[in-house]
Amino acid sequence: MAALALSTRHIVHEPTAPDLPFREEHFGYRFADVAVPPAQAGIVLVDCWDIHITASHVERTGQICRERIRPVLDASRELGVTVIHAPSPSVAHKFPQWLRYAGDSELSPAPQTAPAWPPEDFAKRRGEWAHLRPDRTETWAAEIDQINEDRYIDESVFPQPDDFVIANGHQLHRLCAHRKIRYLFYVGFATNLCVPHRDYGMLAMRERGYALILLRDCTTGIETGQTIDGLQCTTMAIHDYELRDIAGTVTSAEFLAAAESLRARQAVGTEAD
Repeated sequence: MAALALSTRHIVHEPTAPDLPFREEHFGYRFADVAVPPAQAGIVLVDCWDIHITASHVERTGQICRERIRPVLDASRELGVTVIHAPSPSVAHKFPQWLRYAGDSELSPAPQTAPAWPPEDFAKRRGEWAHLRPDRTETWAAEIDQINEDRYIDESVFPQPDDFVIANGHQLHRLCAHRKIRYLFYVGFATNLCVPHRDYGMLAMRERGYALILLRDCTTGIETGQTIDGLQCTTMAIHDYELRDIAGTVTSAEFLAAAESLRARQAVGTEAD
């Protein structure tokens, strides 16, 4: 079966050579050769929004969408990799495609009941327990609410008619099961928040048993004044996925090179026929 030939990066807490002492300074990257049939693969675009309250963050995300994710999307569509937009429920519902794999739980959600323990006010840090939660100030509340209402998907990676849009992890799993998808490529934002922690994110889908590959230059995290130089939060989040067997990683250039190689092999096969 024709496949994308990739070498995924991982971290193993073990010396990179058997003759080295078992010390941290000798730990490093390892690589695994992986063959991914396009028909068994999907690419998940997490929260690729067009606007964001954090101006510096959306500057990076917009550039990444235009310069890195868009070429990967074009190659994915050409090869037959399933394109799946996962932009949060409120944004997904703006697209008719989200209904394709919507079930009763999405169309008519059942009321949620709070667990008996811990008490609801404590669990939600309300009332006398509010001091346990460092809330945002009210300074930007109105602006944040407006952005949350207005945001869409960045126009450079906007869903095409044959793409899929999902609102939650149940929909993503339903889609993958129906289309026999085993491999999920991940791109999008933010590396240290929604990419791992949404119910359609990497932690949940790895728990379901899928093989995950993160395109590490097609994502960026939310940084702070102490980490913005060098994008340290982004780097450490990627290292965490590589270390904990959540995902192997590749670059967009490696993905595109593998796509070009596969197209060339397919062309030779067609000519031979």
